[in-house]
Amino acid sequence: MPLISVIVPVYKVEAYLAQCVESILAQTLTDYELWLVDDGSPDACPAMCDAYAAQDGRVHVIHKENGGLSSARNAALDRMTGQYLCFVDSDDFIPADALETLYAALAETQADVAVGNMLSVNERGEEAEFYFPVRERTALAGDEILSTMNQPCACNRLYKAAIFRDLRFPEGRLYEDVFVYHRILAQTARMVLTGKVDYYYRIRSDSIMHSDYDPRFTDIVFAIKERYEWLESIGQHALADEARLFIYSRVAVACAHLDPKDPMQKQKLDEITAIYRDCYRVLMRDASISFKQKLRLCLLLRLPALHTALFGRKMPLALG
Repeated sequence: MPLISVIVPVYKVEAYLAQCVESILAQTLTDYELWLVDDGSPDACPAMCDAYAAQDGRVHVIHKENGGLSSARNAALDRMTGQYLCFVDSDDFIPADALETLYAALAETQADVAVGNMLSVNERGEEAEFYFPVRERTALAGDEILSTMNQPCACNRLYKAAIFRDLRFPEGRLYEDVFVYHRILAQTARMVLTGKVDYYYRIRSDSIMHSDYDPRFTDIVFAIKERYEWLESIGQHALADEARLFIYSRVAVACAHLDPKDPMQKQKLDEITAIYRDCYRVLMRDASISFKQKLRLCLLLRLPALHTALFGRKMPLALG
């Protein structure tokens, strides 16, 4: 049984796959298995995956019909055998000591999850700080772990594999990491932040998350709804209301971009407006929210077109 299972979903990343896989094969910690999941990629990626498996016995390949990122990750979760688990997206890469750093931090602090810092890399190869919660190793316990919810990326972390025994990513949804992150935290008694860069996140102009508004972006509303319901269930009412304010901002963006005359887009608007209406009722009773903010909340619910005209198409989280 390997110490760590590394899961890499692969789809149309011919230009980036080699750097990703080779960064994993170069790890200083060598006791791992690598699962490359070819998610029906139409380019050279399937052959590249097979070539890596032929070269290194730690590499395993799954070929499947295209089903999206969640489907690919889930396919490997059903087969992986490691005691610990990490995800790497196939257009990203990791430094040579990433697995060693994450595992050492997790083992030495008896944590359930280890989290590294992240650098972003743009198309010109320029690096920038992307997620730097701490500069030195820091252990979190109890409610302290909730501070990591604002960066719920699945990839810059090492998990005890048991966390994913009954947990899978939602298929057919965007923001899959947001959908599962609170469920990860529900099983995390202790978390450690390494304070070191353990992941390089590539920013691509052709990524859906950097494209024009897509109706599927409304998936974030459903994900955050699950988050605030969980936060309420554990008595974190203030954080639940922060999540509800985030829903306000995402519904505002959707109202500014979606066309209610289009049947599919109208259905999306109706669904997320129903969730926002429930948030609105709670937020209007929250004494910590300013009168000015409450006016905006009301305007979005009653006159969304006027809200867009006054505040634009890109919304902040909230107005203090």
